[in-house]
Amino acid sequence: MAESQFKFGTVSAALSNDVRDAARVARELGFDGLLLDAYSTSLTVPELSATGRRELRHVLATQNQQLAGLRASVGPKGLGRGADPDRVLSQIDRAMEAAKGLGAPLLSLDLGPLPRPAKSAKPKPKVTKEQAGLILIPTTSSPPMEITGAQEPPAPVDMESMAQVDAALAELGRRADRYGVTVAMRSDLSGFDALERAIQQARCPWFGVDLDPVAILRDEWSQDEVFSRLGSLVRHVRARDAVRGADRRTQPAPIGRGDVNWDKLMSDLDGAGYRGWITIDPMELTDRVAAAKVGLARLHKPSD
Repeated sequence: MAESQFKFGTVSAALSNDVRDAARVARELGFDGLLLDAYSTSLTVPELSATGRRELRHVLATQNQQLAGLRASVGPKGLGRGADPDRVLSQIDRAMEAAKGLGAPLLSLDLGPLPRPAKSAKPKPKVTKEQAGLILIPTTSSPPMEITGAQEPPAPVDMESMAQVDAALAELGRRADRYGVTVAMRSDLSGFDALERAIQQARCPWFGVDLDPVAILRDEWSQDEVFSRLGSLVRHVRARDAVRGADRRTQPAPIGRGDVNWDKLMSDLDGAGYRGWITIDPMELTDRVAAAKVGLARLHKPSD
């Protein structure tokens, strides 16, 4: 697998709050580019004038860095019940316009909590005569016995929240189409089943998945199932690692020092035909610059 098929970036804020310093450090570490926060305490990218945007592109170019795109979040309420979709859509719209204007038409977007689709009931296993023995099950015309277990009833589907999310994403899709911007989506507060449902319901060719390996560690779906169902939709990779504990709990770790199988992940990305950005996100770690350096070295390491 050739390394050149991927472009490796990191989150600008992980290196410095000043884009100039971040671009310099990224070049020194060997990165190809930076992913900028659309909205941060130090810089609001959508508010940059035409001159400000030219200056930003110049700062990156002088350090031989590309702009991978922008990233944003819809906030802890998401797009469903209790959220203000009009306000959120306005902010995302401005971020997409800025990404397009900067020549990096990619928006990495955390959708917040998403309504979970209804789970299909799994068939209960039946006890056959061979399994239970002829003495336990008499030969009668009664139906086979069923093994019943104490199972939690599935959570009810929030149809109101689901309808609001679907309407908001439909509108977001129209705006993404107008700007020609790819929106790579993830949800730190929901599973891949909810993300898949939301993207499929929107039916927007500009929508895809912002793949987070740590989210796979936490999810009910295995990595094979994630790639089987969503591999063709990966539009950006948020490279993180973590140590996995009980009950799908995780603790942040530098890339290569957690439980993510990076050789398999890179192979699966290759098999899915992914050729985009892999952006190291060490924001949850204490020494972010060191973690970015370690992570890039691990991702550049060829598979054994």
